[in-house]
Amino acid sequence: MDKQMTVTDHLGELRYRLIISFVALLAGTTVIYLNMNKVIMWLTAPLSGKQLYFTGPADGFFTTIQIAVVGGIMVSLPVLIYQAIAFIMPGCTRQERKTIFFAIPPGLILFALGAGFGNQVIFPLVLRFFMGVGEGYLNPMLLGVKYFSFLLLLSLAMGVFFEIPIVMIALSRLGLVKSRKLRNTRIYGYIGVLLLIGLIVPTPDVLTLVAICAPVLLLYESSIWVIYFMEKIKMKKENVNYA
Repeated sequence: MDKQMTVTDHLGELRYRLIISFVALLAGTTVIYLNMNKVIMWLTAPLSGKQLYFTGPADGFFTTIQIAVVGGIMVSLPVLIYQAIAFIMPGCTRQERKTIFFAIPPGLILFALGAGFGNQVIFPLVLRFFMGVGEGYLNPMLLGVKYFSFLLLLSLAMGVFFEIPIVMIALSRLGLVKSRKLRNTRIYGYIGVLLLIGLIVPTPDVLTLVAICAPVLLLYESSIWVIYFMEKIKMKKENVNYA
């Protein structure tokens, strides 16, 4: 894209990118919808045979659409990210471009790992805890719309949490954060992460909290030290002492 493009040209480019993104999203959503039975079996595995119910006449329809769209977003995510980057790339500096290209592959991998971790590890723990509360005098009647909404929210949230290293390292490469500052203020970072986790998964169960917080805080702490060693290597190349 030429820097001398007019506003109309930019709007045309934006329209082109949005159309491709929409087609990719539609294709991903269609793939998930056509394989809905397999997807539902996978998502309901933590129920161990328990039934899901719906109370409204359209609940089943909207729940199916919700699963298909969210699944479609995840499937088409690489295309969506590429289109967004292709649109903004001409306006980026060389360093910003290098940082973006550096961040994309590990970012996608970490998001997939985080979403899978939330789906396969965290959600069963949370479900087991909540289903156990009141057992003996209350009979659970799980509503499908709430079950899938919570499952998808938790999976997406864990995917985003696993992006912490990518965001921190990218900011470091752009010169916006330093490891010394991160080390000195890490306690505030920990508190922020714990508060976000508490808002998304408000559970007093210690095992569940540890299972969620441990990997996220480990990623946060690891990011600080990765940034530290990156700075140290850079300083050595520039023949500057680094402590």
